[in-house]
Amino acid sequence: MHSLNTNSCLPVWYLLEDEGGIIGCPGLITNDFISRMDLWPWVCSLYIEESYRGKSLGEQLLLKLKEVTKNAGFDNLYLCTDYVGYYEKYDFSYIGDGYHRWGSSSRIYRGNLIG
Repeated sequence: MHSLNTNSCLPVWYLLEDEGGIIGCPGLITNDFISRMDLWPWVCSLYIEESYRGKSLGEQLLLKLKEVTKNAGFDNLYLCTDYVGYYEKYDFSYIGDGYHRWGSSSRIYRGNLIG
């Protein structure tokens, strides 16, 4: 609720609906609980309901996030994940590992928004 009433561009959440039901979502946040506080904004919680997968909906959401982020004046968009092979298809590049407060690590990807 707080993100709906802020003057800041972050955080922001998007919902993907079909006939009034939520079938997917992503968010844009300042940090995804990872050690790289110098990088932002971050994609978080990208999710598509299983029965809707395989229809390029995740790609559409990522493209929307890139558009919004670029229009807000950012040059890059980041995400952390353990998945290999998915985000690379959508022009995200692995840049290294980051570490979580609870001791695990995740791969960090950068989506270049310039050009």
